[in-house]
Amino acid sequence: MFLAATVDVTRADAGQWFRDHGPAVFGALFLALVGAAIVRRIVRVALAPTIARQMAGRDPAEIRRRTDTLAGVIERTAQVVFMLWALFTILPEFGFNIGPALTGVGITGIALGFGAQTLVRDALNGLFILGENQYARGDVVAIAGVTGTVEDVTLRRTLLRDVDGVVYSVPNSAVIVAANYTRDFAKVRVSVPVVVTSDIDHVRAVVDDVGRQLALDPLYQGIVVTAPAYLRVETIDANGLAVQVTGTVRPGSQWEVAGVLRARLIAAFQREGIRTPWG
Repeated sequence: MFLAATVDVTRADAGQWFRDHGPAVFGALFLALVGAAIVRRIVRVALAPTIARQMAGRDPAEIRRRTDTLAGVIERTAQVVFMLWALFTILPEFGFNIGPALTGVGITGIALGFGAQTLVRDALNGLFILGENQYARGDVVAIAGVTGTVEDVTLRRTLLRDVDGVVYSVPNSAVIVAANYTRDFAKVRVSVPVVVTSDIDHVRAVVDDVGRQLALDPLYQGIVVTAPAYLRVETIDANGLAVQVTGTVRPGSQWEVAGVLRARLIAAFQREGIRTPWG
């Protein structure tokens, strides 16, 4: 009898609690989830035309990377804000007094502020990186002595993956200079050594022909902006002379085009009887 009465009282208390506090708890959770979902839906749609206007004439892929980067940061920040709002709304419904907690957070924040200067610098530098569009997801950059593809950017850190597949997490405060290899256009610069006795006019003609053929190749027509051409004799030493060849390509393709150009130049030199120092 006593156990049954206790169960009835517990059920009654639970029912009363849900009637009194349930709407506030579930309402806060619902609003937080809906708010985060709305931000996810709206932010990319709202950012895309604005960024497209700011970056008019740029590569569409670069515009997409910029949009994805900014949208990702805004979405994650909004999720944290909604989560904290829901948490501080729900806790009083369970009997927690959040007044002292908020006061403690303020005092703790002041204390931590003196020891978290690096974190503040990370966030401030992250704002400048995103605001100035120094780099975005998918860009190949060199920062803090590390070169790789940007996989993610937040206010605190940048994730890079190098050519060996190693992932580096670089605090934004460590980004003093950022070199972006995939912005607007890229230069292909190839140095090819030939023997000192080579006919430079002949070498120039062969190099320019190889560059033109590469630019006309259907595989590279959409990549090569300016056909690679003879630039100058770069060096002369005991091993021979080095001829520099340069051209302009779409950003991110410079390494592929440089490799193809080297192979075609060596093959052309062999056909034309132009000797290299090693044969």
